[in-house]
Amino acid sequence: MSPNESQEMWSVALANTATKDSTPIHRNFDPDCVPQLGYLGCQTLYEAIRRGAAVNPLGPCLGFRAVSSSGEATPFIYSSYTEVVARIDAIAAGLDSMNLVTPNEDGLKLLGLYMKNCMEWTLSEHAVYCVGGATVPCYDTLGPESVSFVLQQTQLSAVVCSRAEVKKLVEAKKGDGCDSFKHIIVIDGVIPEVRKLCESVGLNIVSLAQVESTGSMIISTHVGGHQHTPPSSEDICTFCYTSGTTGNPKGALITHKNLLSAISGLSSFEVTPEITDRHLSYLPLPHIFERVVQGQMLLSGASVGFFRGDPTKLIEDIQACRPTLLPVAPRVLNKIHDKIVGGINAAGGMKKKIFDAAVKAKTEGLMNGKLHHGLYDRLLFNKIKKALGLDCIRFMVSGSAPLSEPVMIFFRIMLGVPVVEGYGQTEGAAAATLSHPDDVSTFGHVGGPVGSVEIKLVDVPEMGYLSKDTVHRGKPCMGRGEIWVRGPSVFKGYYKDEEKTRETITPDGWLMSGDIGLWTMDGCLQIIDRKKNIFKLSQGEYVAAEKIENVLNQSLFVGQNFVYGDSYQSCLVAIVVPDEDVVKQWAKESGDPTLSGLAFNQLCKSETLRDTILKDIKALGKKNGLHGFEIPKAIHLEVEPFTAENGLTTPTFKLKRPQLKNHYEDVINELYAKIPPPPSKL
Repeated sequence: MSPNESQEMWSVALANTATKDSTPIHRNFDPDCVPQLGYLGCQTLYEAIRRGAAVNPLGPCLGFRAVSSSGEATPFIYSSYTEVVARIDAIAAGLDSMNLVTPNEDGLKLLGLYMKNCMEWTLSEHAVYCVGGATVPCYDTLGPESVSFVLQQTQLSAVVCSRAEVKKLVEAKKGDGCDSFKHIIVIDGVIPEVRKLCESVGLNIVSLAQVESTGSMIISTHVGGHQHTPPSSEDICTFCYTSGTTGNPKGALITHKNLLSAISGLSSFEVTPEITDRHLSYLPLPHIFERVVQGQMLLSGASVGFFRGDPTKLIEDIQACRPTLLPVAPRVLNKIHDKIVGGINAAGGMKKKIFDAAVKAKTEGLMNGKLHHGLYDRLLFNKIKKALGLDCIRFMVSGSAPLSEPVMIFFRIMLGVPVVEGYGQTEGAAAATLSHPDDVSTFGHVGGPVGSVEIKLVDVPEMGYLSKDTVHRGKPCMGRGEIWVRGPSVFKGYYKDEEKTRETITPDGWLMSGDIGLWTMDGCLQIIDRKKNIFKLSQGEYVAAEKIENVLNQSLFVGQNFVYGDSYQSCLVAIVVPDEDVVKQWAKESGDPTLSGLAFNQLCKSETLRDTILKDIKALGKKNGLHGFEIPKAIHLEVEPFTAENGLTTPTFKLKRPQLKNHYEDVINELYAKIPPPPSKL
């Protein structure tokens, strides 16, 4: 797509009137019409899966891989839409008749979900909708303290989980304020040890199979079966507890209208699943991004397969599922990209020459809007796609964090299909902008507004960003500022937290994102900074750590990184977790016998490796236009990754900065101590 065509695509948005403060509003819908609040006749997720069953009753709906005692997995086994809806109805009848889901003090019927992605997660979710309830999902990586907070705040009566989470729930039950929590529903059966553990704290434990069996009996023996009390579009659909980098998590209240509006908004980009499409569910279901995608698939009669829960076997599950539509997090794509490029570099010779020529030729094609190349697709890229299980992909969307330009280009040329980037937040049901599938020649932006929202950029004078700006780092733009979003997909607020709600939503309905963006000359949104997580160095310069970390992540050597700046210092330092495969290959090719035989933890102590990585990130910093003070002056190489399990990231891989600072306080002090002071100006 040419710039002129892109400009024409967003002409509706750019022609809109401004707000009272003269800030332009960008839309992708007619401002005189109310955006569609539902999609394909559905206003709720309760209706959505039943529409899927109506259009594809015998087609595959939910699937999983059975695993033998030896660890071998079967191909995906799918249940049809008719079977899935029947199971949902039976579980709903069981929950109701066994009085497992009781209203809390606000009259909300809530069901907790605390496990990895699986069929039972989705079955339980839709079952509680049948009785007019909502879900309270928890990331499976949350500890007892956070789970206890959620139990107390929501007054949950029952939680569906696997046996792996029972111990954490028992620990959480011991906390004050968890009196309402009475039932655990396990998806993988009750064993004596688990029953005894639950009984020790007064918890009733029952299997989901028993709940379903009880419900089936009621449906088959009672005249009229079990009567549903389905939700309305304005009812709460789910609590999305933002994992939070500090303090207790916040419970974002997401309505059915929010999710269906998000799905409707995405349809304005012709992102519409067909009944033959397949999706692999591996991104955490408590995360709103995955919920929107799964809702869209089920509404359309498409199929959803669930990975086995082990990230190290994700590629195997992709190969078995062979998805056609795939939402991804940049971290996954970065890992695949680094392995492929690292393998090609290690092979060298003719294989590398062919690969480099193919990449060059297809990249040139992209600049002219072409995704395919007759020779190189057949000779190289089709084989890579098939090996990865991505040979059926027809559309891929990346979200949750910025995707670097080299990785975006690589996947577009390898897959030969639209690879787009989206932007959104939990509080906006994940859908604010999306790059257009036809726009394959531009990078570094997240597209224009989806059809259910309007967006404006608001001045942040303390950071030097104004909505009337026309230049950003020497390039023309059409305004810079904090991104505000408004529309039917914006959430109702945080549960029992009016103060945080007022800090997030304006009285006239604008969601204040905290992200800084600009409008490109093509009318696309580009994320350039972060209003939060900024700090000032000793010379008075403001620094946005996330922006710098995204640049550093472009290095093949860097798996993860944490950038820190002390307000009493004039420069930055960073903790870097290197990519083990890349480092080992570097050591092998270094020609230095003292390096090639070292283990990864020993290599991370090497000054040679540290200097190599520091040189690489300095080059990337200059290439990406970072100022000198934005490029770390010293780095420490860490062997252990930052994870939710060790408390250094949230379940969605966002860095927990206070915890990282405390964890590496001594290391940070040592890094600063080794940096020579700046030369005196006297």
